[in-house]
Amino acid sequence: MTVIRRAVLGLMLALILAPQALADGDPASDILAPADARVYMTLAAPNGDLEKQLTKTTQAVTDAGLPIKVAVIGNKTDLGAVPQLWAKPQTYARFLGSELRFIYKDTLLIVMPQGFGINGPYGQSKALAALSGIDPRKDPTPKGLTASADKALLALAAADGLKVSGGSGGGGGGLPLPLIAAGVMVLAGIGGGVLVLRGDGKPRSERKPREEPNPRAGDTPPEATPPRAGGEPADNGKAGGGNRPRPTSKPGTAPRSRRSRRR
Repeated sequence: MTVIRRAVLGLMLALILAPQALADGDPASDILAPADARVYMTLAAPNGDLEKQLTKTTQAVTDAGLPIKVAVIGNKTDLGAVPQLWAKPQTYARFLGSELRFIYKDTLLIVMPQGFGINGPYGQSKALAALSGIDPRKDPTPKGLTASADKALLALAAADGLKVSGGSGGGGGGLPLPLIAAGVMVLAGIGGGVLVLRGDGKPRSERKPREEPNPRAGDTPPEATPPRAGGEPADNGKAGGGNRPRPTSKPGTAPRSRRSRRR
């Protein structure tokens, strides 16, 4: 009885630990084993930015109705115990699917410099048609492979009739920040020029002085009266009603006294 008990206990432990044992074949199976894990990024990636970018798109595609996980394989080191599967993306896709079969049954996408691999319920012929315009060989760097994976995810979703929102768009869907900044500077310069220009398009420095209206024919401008010394206007004889005071004596003669007049 003791031998049978031990055999049964050993069999139960083997069944329980089977997924973990199978997941030790290569790094991608370890990373993708958790239910919420979506991306395995090549060990050659310089930092975690590429993984974050691809995770965003993978999650968006999953939320749109296509549950999928992605493995970006950049070199043999990413294959762990099966380096012989290097440059064989479709073969590796089947291998990785078999390692995760107890915990994951949806679509797997493999991206290698040599091409794509697909495993799961997504039809292989349908996938090949959707991915025919994407070539990872053009840029086998981690950044290039990530961009190819991003495009492949969106292509698979589109071929499945799904509309994806919130993805990273391959990192190139938006305008680069330097280009945006340059555009803002150009618009600011144009706006400043518009403020300087008049309605006719001439700068303020080229404006002509305003011309006074010409007097009508027959109009004569009033004569200006020259000022006296000290700034006061000269007497034109019209002050005080127009009567100028009479001199009491001729110039150069002394005034007569009353007595001389009586004589």
